[in-house]
Amino acid sequence: MVEGLRDFLVAASKGGGRNFRTIGDWSTLDGGRVLRGRVFRCGHLGALADELRAEVSGLGVRTVATLQTQQEIDILGDPIAAVLPEAQWEHIPIGDRWFEKGSVLPDDTASQGAFYVTMVRDHAEEWTRFLRLFADRDRYSILYHCTAGRDRTGVATVLLLETIRVPRPQIVDDYLLSNDVFQEHVQEAAVLQPLFDAIDAAGGIERYLRELGLRAHEVAAIRANLIDTRRSLG
Repeated sequence: MVEGLRDFLVAASKGGGRNFRTIGDWSTLDGGRVLRGRVFRCGHLGALADELRAEVSGLGVRTVATLQTQQEIDILGDPIAAVLPEAQWEHIPIGDRWFEKGSVLPDDTASQGAFYVTMVRDHAEEWTRFLRLFADRDRYSILYHCTAGRDRTGVATVLLLETIRVPRPQIVDDYLLSNDVFQEHVQEAAVLQPLFDAIDAAGGIERYLRELGLRAHEVAAIRANLIDTRRSLG
């Protein structure tokens, strides 16, 4: 095992443990409001800051979706045992093939933004499985995470918020909150533009999700579970 990889992951997980926040309380393009407290995102749970552990344990999380690869789990340890041992665990690894080749990034990416597009393209089945969690009302509340809580978790959040039609400026604002944790490696808003462009090139989020493998009734269920349409009546 390459010690440099271990050091990189341990450092990223320490930041990821502070990169915790909820998804919700945004207006949607349809005039609804995203329900707060149903979805949470973070980095590696085993590295949660002490002051967050009790708070996270009391959130009523039923499902934890881990986007880390098996190699990351082998290095960093069980992501939920110390914090949410009663939650149902879904391991949806994004990037196992990359780590098997000894590289964190795939070969055909020239930028972080291109990397995000490739991340979705190369893991369509995994992303479909991830999004389907949100179509099942019995899964809530849901917490999802990777190691740092920024890249794979950030892409997951883009896909989820696009699905429920949160305006893109708000999606970008949420992504950039991770810069508060990773101040030595900040990202710019433009990093998400290639992924937005890929969604638009497919004909919009519904067609993009269909190409991934998500069905129309599943998209409708995700929206029903996460959007308070009563807000649009006021």
